[in-house]
Amino acid sequence: MITCRELVELLPDLVSGELLPERRDHIERHVGRCPACLAYLESYRILVDVSRRLPPTPLPPRLEQRLRIILNENGK
Repeated sequence: MITCRELVELLPDLVSGELLPERRDHIERHVGRCPACLAYLESYRILVDVSRRLPPTPLPPRLEQRLRIILNENGK
């Protein structure tokens, strides 16, 4: 059995399809007993779906520059 906090931490992997089947089963059992987590999971899925439909927008130049500096410093 997983906790509500663990469920929240696993949501990105669940929604992206990268979660191991065993963990997915744990989540399904949990949300079957926890209405709050079921609502959270459903709203998270909707948020991800809506976000994916938004048109891409370019990063502000300063943010892009800062990210490039950080990535270069970390050898990426």
